[in-house]
Amino acid sequence: MEYIKPELRLEFREFCVSLYLRQIDDIFSMAGFAPREVPQERSVSGDRRYRVQQYFEGIDWESPDDARRFLRVIGLVLSQTYVDSSQKESLARLCERSGLTVNGAEVFIPEDLGQESNLFKKQFPAGIPFGRQKPSFAITATIHGQSLQYEPQSGQGIINDDVYPDFTFQLFQDQLGIPKAANLTLKKSLLSMNQTEHERTFMQTYARQYNMAEAHVPLLIPQAWIQWHSATKRDLRDRGASHGDELYRVDFVAFWSNRRYVVLIDDISHYARKSDSRWFADEEIYSMRLKEDRRLQKQGWRVFRISNWEVKREAILQDAVNDFGDFVGLDAGGDTV
Repeated sequence: MEYIKPELRLEFREFCVSLYLRQIDDIFSMAGFAPREVPQERSVSGDRRYRVQQYFEGIDWESPDDARRFLRVIGLVLSQTYVDSSQKESLARLCERSGLTVNGAEVFIPEDLGQESNLFKKQFPAGIPFGRQKPSFAITATIHGQSLQYEPQSGQGIINDDVYPDFTFQLFQDQLGIPKAANLTLKKSLLSMNQTEHERTFMQTYARQYNMAEAHVPLLIPQAWIQWHSATKRDLRDRGASHGDELYRVDFVAFWSNRRYVVLIDDISHYARKSDSRWFADEEIYSMRLKEDRRLQKQGWRVFRISNWEVKREAILQDAVNDFGDFVGLDAGGDTV
């Protein structure tokens, strides 16, 4: 049994030929591969193509260990700043078409040691709390050492169960043990967790357009805490902490096709500064939003950002919701493209 499909091997080999010799050596040697002799009957021209073939000669495609090392090579490529983001996206999609699981710059064989079922716990060991209020966090002693867990308060929820490959409203409802006949309560509860009317409007429009409660489409989880710190952000900034400006709570998260998404809805304060009663565009504030996007993307999130201005205009909002559907890979009927 070959663990890596021929299409992926061929496409990745062609990609590697575009790299410099030093880069080729780095990514393969860091994954534990050494160059081998290329049989004379193979006609390989060009120094870079020959070097790539040398490394490919040393891979046993029927060996699970070699397959894991090969996926580490791909992961190293996905983590390199010299590789264009569009090339990374294309490579990640190719891996997914080949039946692999991509998590940021890591690529797994889904059934390998139960990676697919453990991926959420690997990413979020204590789960993901959601709701406007900052959750409490507890570290308690157990027979095996320590247990880390969030303690949701009134008006909060927490996701602890697996969300991959697709996290839908129905799956969430099943995990909570809520019968379908009572799902109206869950719908109202999720809507009430939105912080602003614009976030609520976006969620309602998406839910209607894609029939979120019934169809096989991503569930939007409002006010999700993707990070947590015991100190307030103001205290962190006063200390000059490097993570003082990071996003801890985001407007929405979604999990779809083994990927994770963040949705951000910006008001005018996200790109302008107020003076008296007027707002003025501010490059520094705008650059902070771009920095947030870059940081989230490096952490493995796919970021979809829109503005309040779009939400307030019905026709434009409809286009934005459709764009989000396209972004995660849905057609108008809610099916995955």
